[in-house]
Amino acid sequence: MGKPLISFAQIKEQDPYFLDIDEIPDWQAQFGNTNPLKLEIGFGMGNFLIEMAAKEPGSNFIGIDFYHKGIRKIITRIKNLQLENIRIVYGDIRSKISILCQDGELETAYINFPDPWPKKRHIKRRLIKPEFINQLAQKLDLEGNVYLATDSESYAYEMLDYFNSETLFQNLDNNKGFIKERIDLPKSKYEKNFINAGEKVFYLEYLRLAAMTSIA
Repeated sequence: MGKPLISFAQIKEQDPYFLDIDEIPDWQAQFGNTNPLKLEIGFGMGNFLIEMAAKEPGSNFIGIDFYHKGIRKIITRIKNLQLENIRIVYGDIRSKISILCQDGELETAYINFPDPWPKKRHIKRRLIKPEFINQLAQKLDLEGNVYLATDSESYAYEMLDYFNSETLFQNLDNNKGFIKERIDLPKSKYEKNFINAGEKVFYLEYLRLAAMTSIA
């Protein structure tokens, strides 16, 4: 008979890297510093998040996901690599974004290969929607960045349309389209698989702008 799995409640009690939040954490207290705060939404097995934290020890990283196996694996890797600048949050970002951090507290957000829900009847389940984009904008500091990647062409153009329509974001491509490649960020497991298979990956990068103020 196999060894019983440790519950998330037990992990929360025993592991300082894991949070199952019901209110906004004090991230400065969590990390013990005021370094820039960066978020990966849906980290999967955690390769991108681990590489980013190792590459940028002067930044603090939050990863949020509800994939149990991925959470357990990344926590083990964080311990083995002794990375003190990562915290893992359990949950769906759509329900947790309001309590994930203070408004303006995030410097950067990464959304790598969100589930495209390719079946027509499931498209409504996609993460990237106008309301979510606006909520994400509120959490980002001025001149904060959002980096997105997907291999789904239909989802890519939907993301492009929604983000380009949000006045709090500026597309960093000169033609307000897709970035050809990302050379300064590590490649996730999924990204490597898609590239090796000869499939096209669509990249988007956005800058958080100041809100427009009306003139009396």
